[in-house]
Amino acid sequence: MRILAAVGTVLLTLSAAASAQTVALKLASFEPPQAPITGSVFIPWAEEVSKASGGTLKIEVFAGGVLGRSPLQQLKLVQDGVADLTWTVPGYTPGRFDDCEVAELPFLVNAASEGSLAMTRMHAKGMLAGFDELRLLLIGTVPANNVHSRVPVKTLADLKGKRLRIGSSQIAKLAEALGAVPVQIGGNQVAESLSRGVIDGSLNEWNFVATFKIDEVARHHLVAPMGTVAVMVPMLKSRYDSLPAQARAALDKHSGEVLARRFGAVVDKANEATRERVAKSGKNTVTVLQGAELEAWKKAVEPVTAAWRGAKPRNEQLYQAMTAELASARTGR
Repeated sequence: MRILAAVGTVLLTLSAAASAQTVALKLASFEPPQAPITGSVFIPWAEEVSKASGGTLKIEVFAGGVLGRSPLQQLKLVQDGVADLTWTVPGYTPGRFDDCEVAELPFLVNAASEGSLAMTRMHAKGMLAGFDELRLLLIGTVPANNVHSRVPVKTLADLKGKRLRIGSSQIAKLAEALGAVPVQIGGNQVAESLSRGVIDGSLNEWNFVATFKIDEVARHHLVAPMGTVAVMVPMLKSRYDSLPAQARAALDKHSGEVLARRFGAVVDKANEATRERVAKSGKNTVTVLQGAELEAWKKAVEPVTAAWRGAKPRNEQLYQAMTAELASARTGR
């Protein structure tokens, strides 16, 4: 009995020690858990990293805005210690991550796969400023934005004076160049704002449309690469540095370019699936911008790209680097 008791004590001690060594990390997402990005990328990713950590790490995803509903406040959740990691948009913090605006330039990025690889490689080379206190698990882009509206938009004239939801200050300039009035609101408010007539349309990619059910109130969709949006999963460097070595190794192995490739592939596939579903719904119209009208839109937004490239000395360097990285990504390198 004494031997059994001693063995039991040892086992309990070892179990308690193992439990104490497991660090719990909270990953916040403002999206619902079934959303393509949260459900198909981050939830399985969190499970794989936790498994790879050898019991030193447990990442739990808190989706649906449980830790903080506003998409605009996600980075603050990490800064305040409410969350350890978050799925967010650099553009929601104006003035800090301005280098990421290069992804928002029109007719540059076509897909999340190429945009995410380009941004990841630029960050790895130390070209993107504003991330000094952060450890990035992912830096990338979503697919190109399209116009989703309550009324038909097929020409520049159709867009004139329309109130368009935008996600950043640079996209706001793009909307203005197209003759629209930019309105910045959180993703979870777009459908309601469209329904109430607060806005006439939104500049977003198709996954956003699916996640927030935009196609149920915006029945008209114009396809053209109207810039994209940089996205990221950051955590504080101090929090990362405090983790056990095995936990850091698991995060490193499954992040960076590995996660960028995974993210891009999943997101692009889901994006195209939503576009096809909406086009076949019988309730919505999907128009691809082409021909003379396409050239007219390109001409209208040329000043936006030119102004950004000339706004700061480093912007031209970022533009050239982004162009080169996109070309490399498109060739599979």
